[in-house]
Amino acid sequence: MKMKVVLLCLLCIGIQACNRSTIFVGHRGSLLGVENTAEAFINGATHFGYQGLECDVKVTVDSQLVCWHDDDLKRVGVDSTITIPTTTLKQLQALTLVQTRKDITYTAHICTVDEYLAICQKYNVFPVVELKWGIGLNNNDMTLFPALYALIEKYGLVEETVILTSMKHSLEYIRSNYPQLTCQWLRHQVREDDYTWCQEWDVTLSVAHTSVTEEVILRSKQMNKDVATWTVNHIEDYQRVKELGCKYVTTDYLLINQ
Repeated sequence: MKMKVVLLCLLCIGIQACNRSTIFVGHRGSLLGVENTAEAFINGATHFGYQGLECDVKVTVDSQLVCWHDDDLKRVGVDSTITIPTTTLKQLQALTLVQTRKDITYTAHICTVDEYLAICQKYNVFPVVELKWGIGLNNNDMTLFPALYALIEKYGLVEETVILTSMKHSLEYIRSNYPQLTCQWLRHQVREDDYTWCQEWDVTLSVAHTSVTEEVILRSKQMNKDVATWTVNHIEDYQRVKELGCKYVTTDYLLINQ
């Protein structure tokens, strides 16, 4: 507990410039807990006060939706031969995930998208659901998206949910079939023809913070779109993107000035 208090104090240093004009999104929940698990999501909402929580979505061999970034779980102490696309949800839930973050070791179990959305509803935060490549959720095959939409609808979060992905054709499918959902296109860098596509498909840019420029902000404003950026963990980076005009900032641990 003492270590956690020390960590939280350190995280507060230099963050007073953060304020409510920025909409903060907790990256994979937050730094406090194994990433993409219930503890990290709950701490993102309760300790950090983030308005949104971002998760990554992967698909199990039995077509269940779980929150995780990679195909394997080796970063959290699981044998690399065990992969999400080849393992059932029940088998995954039996595993203990271990992750050390800022010198604190956390343990957890894998979080389903259903559990994540329940947390978003309970703590009144909006979901940012990042689609990673998986069977039934990819540029060539979106047959599992109706199941994901049903979960979003189950928790009454259709109007609040943001779908984020780098998969262009997946976004075209969503805009064509689920126009009520907000969509963001994840880009490491922005090309000229990206603006044309975003305007055509009514999609917002979500840009790596190192690639946010005055032009990106200006061109987005011309489309009546805000700009989202990630993953901003240093106050100087936050100040730069805020001054440029980014509205949505995804972070692991920046604190909102209450």
